[in-house]
Amino acid sequence: MYRLDRKQFLETPRIAIWSALGFQAGFLNAFGFLAFGSFVSHVTGVGTQIGMAVGRNSIWYDFELLGFPLAFIFGSYISGVFTSARLDQGLAPKYDLVLFAIPAGLALMLYLGFHGAFGAFGEGLLVWHDFVFMYLLSFLCGLQNACIAVLTGGAIRTTHMTGISTDIGTDLSRILHGSLKSEELELTKKTNLTRLSIFISFAIGSVFSVIETKRLEFAALWIPLVSSLVLALAMTMIRRKLDRVWGKK
Repeated sequence: MYRLDRKQFLETPRIAIWSALGFQAGFLNAFGFLAFGSFVSHVTGVGTQIGMAVGRNSIWYDFELLGFPLAFIFGSYISGVFTSARLDQGLAPKYDLVLFAIPAGLALMLYLGFHGAFGAFGEGLLVWHDFVFMYLLSFLCGLQNACIAVLTGGAIRTTHMTGISTDIGTDLSRILHGSLKSEELELTKKTNLTRLSIFISFAIGSVFSVIETKRLEFAALWIPLVSSLVLALAMTMIRRKLDRVWGKK
């Protein structure tokens, strides 16, 4: 209950939402790299950086890098408190509340960054406030990814492309070489097109991030701030529809 089944999350308006979330994640990921030299929307690259730091005996830097996956996991944990944990209790998950936390966090970061609280834009990871800024971005990405994953039963993820790329390949093999019945074949094709749309949107978000941060620096956060607010409002409508279908608890 209180999840979207495959037919529901493949409806065209919802595909647009997932794609917009991919755009947002791509923007924030590129923004983090341009601001302080590290990516924030996934943990794969950071895991590599941690290993490289160990190899160079940069133990303190290693501990600082460890904060990135921990922040992402903590964001996922907080999302789970309001979504998956409530589902386990037979209560209505608060998907919209989780997504409203993202524009709230971005608004705070935009204000503080614009007023110099995080130092100079593009200075790299040098002092503690640089890491705090990046941890906050990673935390928000964890919130977003976990919320949508729970809503769609793990079928849609929006902040990193590794899993999506894997799923595109495996489902493509089913489409081309499997023995899927007509309805399942159509759903599988539409699911793969949805993943491809998220992938492309993520890349477009990265491009826009590069363009806008060159011009606006920290102020460029207004773009994901606005998009995340709109998407949180869209999630409110989805939650209300789920309430009507299954009854609010």
